[in-house]
Amino acid sequence: MNPDESADNVEENRLNGADSLPSLPIYNPAEELDEFDDEDMEEGPRTVLITGASGNIGRKLRAAWHELYDLVLIDRVADPDDPDVIVADLSELDEDWITHFHGVDTVIHLAANPNDSASWEELVGPNLDALSNVLHASALAGIDRVIFASSNHVMGGYRELDDGPIDVTRPPQPDGPYGATKLMGERLGRSLASSFDMTFIALRLGWIQPGENRPETLPDDWSRGLWLSNGDLIRLFEGAVESDVEERDFLVANGMSNNRGMRWSLSEATEWLDYHPEDDAYAGQPEA
Repeated sequence: MNPDESADNVEENRLNGADSLPSLPIYNPAEELDEFDDEDMEEGPRTVLITGASGNIGRKLRAAWHELYDLVLIDRVADPDDPDVIVADLSELDEDWITHFHGVDTVIHLAANPNDSASWEELVGPNLDALSNVLHASALAGIDRVIFASSNHVMGGYRELDDGPIDVTRPPQPDGPYGATKLMGERLGRSLASSFDMTFIALRLGWIQPGENRPETLPDDWSRGLWLSNGDLIRLFEGAVESDVEERDFLVANGMSNNRGMRWSLSEATEWLDYHPEDDAYAGQPEA
């Protein structure tokens, strides 16, 4: 086998092997932390903290990143088969979990109630209180970058409002309480970024199904236009982690694959995050 082909296969497996989780490293901070001090940090792999680490997106990122970054993993629910995950209720501000933010370079905040039909009562704690607390902990720890899993539902109202392109410069049109909480999360992040030396990146993610995430199972053209493949998901988040966006303290970008005929603009993600999606929900299908 050609060595270059072998390397390409390894990279393809890393991007698409979403559900194969090896034993993951875990960052163990001191039991008691009176103040955060970046001078104590040593050079080495970037340390990335992932909230919601046991969820759909969290597991896909972990599978791709277990050798690339030092990972700190937090989730609300204990799993005996997943001992590397720190169990914490982020909707309650608690010193026990705040200490795990020490020494972290980048926070990826995925934790939320993902039910887009949930009520306000069901969403406030996991989608607003938890984010507020994570931002508080990130500011306290002097973390450079927070990446927030926002949602296409921030702009979902445009599905019925018109048929024009959907880019991040258009006024938000949440399609329900879930989308509204994601919009509020973006505004909280913007406020924090303007007050602290931090970059806040909000990714308005499309449709990411568990497991293999095949587009053929999606019900209609709107859903296929939203599709974000496993490989493009990793490319997008790696761009958000690695790209030099220091001149921007706040950035919003759509996150979908390169789906033929979709209404979603990827210009912000391409320009600022060097995101170049390789997959298309309509690949192999004749053009209409």
